[in-house]
Amino acid sequence: MSRAENSDNIFGERLLEAREARGLTQTDLAKITGLQPAAIGHFEKNRRKPSFANIRTLAKALNVSSDFLLGRTSGNGMAGVTTAFRNEENLSDADRRTIQLMIDTLAKKSEG
Repeated sequence: MSRAENSDNIFGERLLEAREARGLTQTDLAKITGLQPAAIGHFEKNRRKPSFANIRTLAKALNVSSDFLLGRTSGNGMAGVTTAFRNEENLSDADRRTIQLMIDTLAKKSEG
């Protein structure tokens, strides 16, 4: 298998891994992202390729980098791919979303 084929197939595996690590069903993830549950299933089975916008949306919803989903980061599993702060692993997904909202607000304030 070529490197390009491996990269193409890893997205589905990584998406499934991240979704399950968050304890989400395909329907849950679809609700969060605004995508159809069937689309999530197609992405996980590598039957369809997501657009760049969908990759960003999925990465943000799962609190992972798009590089992780695309297989551009090395390593096994999700260990370390989402940790940005000490004790972050103890936060709920709702807490992480709140913190991300605060970061986004501060970034916009700095831009303007």
